[in-house]
Amino acid sequence: MTKIWEGRVKGNTNILADNFTFSLATDLQLYEYDIIGNIAYSAALKKLGIISEEELKKIINGLIKVKDFIEKNEFNGYEYEDIHSLIEYELKKEIGEIAGKIHTGRSRNDQIVLDEKLYLKNVIIDVIQSLLNLEIVLIEFAKKNLNIIFPAYTHLQKAQPVLFSHYILSYFEKFYRDINKLLVNFEECDYLPLGSAACTGSGYDINRDYLMKLLKFKNKAANSMDEVSNRDYFQDFIYSLSCIMIHLSRFCEDLIIYNTGEFSFIEIADEFCTGSSIMPQKKNPDILELIRGKSSLVVGNLMQLLMLQKSLPSTYNRDLQEDKKITFNAFEQTISSIQIFKEILKNIKLKPKNINKAIKNQFLEATDVADYLVKKGETFRKAHNITGKIINYCINNKINLNKLNITQLKKFSELFEEDFFKKITLAECINSKITDCGTNKNNVRNKLKRANLIANNIKIKIKKLKDRVPEINYLIQEINNEMD
Repeated sequence: MTKIWEGRVKGNTNILADNFTFSLATDLQLYEYDIIGNIAYSAALKKLGIISEEELKKIINGLIKVKDFIEKNEFNGYEYEDIHSLIEYELKKEIGEIAGKIHTGRSRNDQIVLDEKLYLKNVIIDVIQSLLNLEIVLIEFAKKNLNIIFPAYTHLQKAQPVLFSHYILSYFEKFYRDINKLLVNFEECDYLPLGSAACTGSGYDINRDYLMKLLKFKNKAANSMDEVSNRDYFQDFIYSLSCIMIHLSRFCEDLIIYNTGEFSFIEIADEFCTGSSIMPQKKNPDILELIRGKSSLVVGNLMQLLMLQKSLPSTYNRDLQEDKKITFNAFEQTISSIQIFKEILKNIKLKPKNINKAIKNQFLEATDVADYLVKKGETFRKAHNITGKIINYCINNKINLNKLNITQLKKFSELFEEDFFKKITLAECINSKITDCGTNKNNVRNKLKRANLIANNIKIKIKKLKDRVPEINYLIQEINNEMD
């Protein structure tokens, strides 16, 4: 295994030590970001006079060949210690000793932070885009089922009637908060680490403003010791992913319950279900269950990264090599879960007859009965007590509220009048929730309009974020324009 530090350590390291420290299998995912960083840093070294214009051209051309070489997978991975050494030594094969200049004034410590931040800016955009696609499906699902009245649950007991569209939009809000967290994650990782070197800063007057421009960073890291040792950007990102997965898990749990024979409110498309190896009648919602299960893995990833950093002394320590495995796994589990959940949701069918059956004779109007009495002049606590007695009477006599007559109602309170029966229809109960966050149909229509505006605004933000991420062709063009 080729090592860029072999001048200090005599002889070969033990094969077990080589295998134990080997990280290329993981950080190979960062190859393009490492090449981008090498190109930009070489351009900055040219401005210092350490690399000539001719040498810079050779380095850029050589790095493009290395990129092609990696993408064709034409190498023995165990020949190199990590992605940095692979690129530097393959570049040396292409252009000779000039390759030895590209690490001047730089450490793998600030180099890996650069790679990770460039990676993170890209995958944050990917996750936001996937969540936006899910949000659009939620909007369409809510619009399609705007008028369906659904039982809202507390303690998994039927509570009050709600528009199904209002329920769906509750998850729109959850994922919108997740998108806002990711937008903050992008800003908080948008600090250029180069110039930090190993831990105390570089001994070369590298033009960090120039690097910031080339690599499209908004800010410069202020403290070299902090920059090479902190992994807050990964930590915060995985926290956001954990929130997404928890929201997905709760949504999956709802759908799994609503899909049961006992509820039978929805039907999940066959293409997203599996069967039983022994029970021929079974149609299992395994994909939803797997998403629910994967949420524990991502939350576990967050705990892993927190524990990884918990007792580290300043500044860089090799423990941090493990941060990439943790983050890559959290990202892959989350984005695949979002993508397949979106497709499941697009293919779910509601069963309105079963839903209507479930909300009949369940006294979902009880709160509105109490509110009726309050609006007639009763105190809420007494109205609550009166309503409870009425419900008990109905249960004992096996009748529903709307089957009571005024004479029966007045035995509980003289405030009841003929208008009572209109007030406790399910549609009236829905429209009586007049606060602007409630299930009133006009409110839901307004929230759907708001949701569309939010989705369009997120599209614009994604486009702007993409403009803040460097690409190889853009970078080379910028550098060539300076040299022409």
